[in-house]
Formats: sequence, structure tokens, C-alpha cells
Amino acid sequence: MLILGLMTTSANALSIRLTDGGANTVTIGDNGVGDMNPLAGAVTYIGGVGSFIANVSTGISYPILGSPAYPWLDLSSIDVTSGSGGTNKLYIYLTDTGFTGAFSSFAATIGGTTGGTIKYSTYFDAANAAFAMNTLLTEELYGGPAFSDVNIASALGLDGPYSLTQAIEITHTGLAASSFDAELAPVPEPGTFLLLGAGLMGLAVYGRRRART
Repeated sequence: MLILGLMTTSANALSIRLTDGGANTVTIGDNGVGDMNPLAGAVTYIGGVGSFIANVSTGISYPILGSPAYPWLDLSSIDVTSGSGGTNKLYIYLTDTGFTGAFSSFAATIGGTTGGTIKYSTYFDAANAAFAMNTLLTEELYGGPAFSDVNIASALGLDGPYSLTQAIEITHTGLAASSFDAELAPVPEPGTFLLLGAGLMGLAVYGRRRART
């Protein structure tokens, strides 16, 4: 049982990475050095990266959200640059490995505010490598002050285990702030909707019978 437990906890490699594209890079694994979140399945970085002087970034995956059979990533962040001028970039990546569920399409959802621009990209990797960005799922650029969107992409050829990666590129000029929440999860199949509908109908019938008695 101990060996099984160790295999279960080490099957995924949830990690978050923040970089300005140069010498300033921070990579933190779940429950690793620098992770401010003690929960398994959640990793949080708090601190500065280059000209982005204040960042609070959190990535969540299984066992909190989803499972290996149902991949579900959520990345949220608040990021602020100083007023030193010039154009500055921050790249935020969230990755996890060991997913096994085969789905025909994925939905990339995002919403937030920005004093500059935010580009949101999602990737999968059939080789199951962390931070691998070989196969693009979705990509979209957003401007402020507020934005929200959902993009759906085909994921044909997924045969686990595989990895998923969310990538955010923030561009600020001078003093600015951005905040967002981005999610990547499978699009439910039609059969899932039918099961959900049948369950809701069953609850409605049960409720009516109880009301009559």
C-alpha cells in the first residue's frame, strides 16, 4: 500500500513557471521549494520576476480538480509592473503530466482584466513531457480593460499518458496590472449530457412523488 501511495502521488508533475524571457525565471513544483500552497494538486508562487514586481500565481490540477482520466487545469494570477517605463513581458506556464483520458476536444476558458495585453495558449504533448509545447490546442490574444472568451480545439490522436500545458504571455508598458483566471478541460461528450439530463429528470420525478405524499 505504501508503494502504491508513492506511485499515486508521483505520477503527475504539476509545476508552475514564471519568466521574463531572460535571466529571471522561477520554476516551482507542487510541494517543492517555493510553493506557498501546502495542498497536493495546487502550486502557488508569490514574488517578483524582473520588471513584474508583484505576482501571485496559482495553478491547480488533480487531485483537487479532475483526475488522470479527466484532465482539468486552472491557472490564475495577479501581476503588476513598476512605473519604470518601457515594454515588459511576463510568461506564465502551468503544466501537468500523466493524463490518460481520451477526449476529442478541449475547451480553453479565460476571463480577467489587463492594463496591457494577454495571450493565452494551450498545448498537449503525446510524449508526456512537462512544459512541452509541441502540439498547439488553442491560442488567442486579448486586450483590456476586461475580457472573457472560450476557445474549443480538436484533440485527435490523444492516447495517454500525455501532458497538458497552459501558457500566458502578459505585455505591459510602464505601470500596469493584469489579473486572470484560465481553465483547460475536456468538452463533455454528447453521452455525458444525456446522462446528466437523465439524472436531472430522475431527481425531478422523485421530487414530485415526495411532494404528492
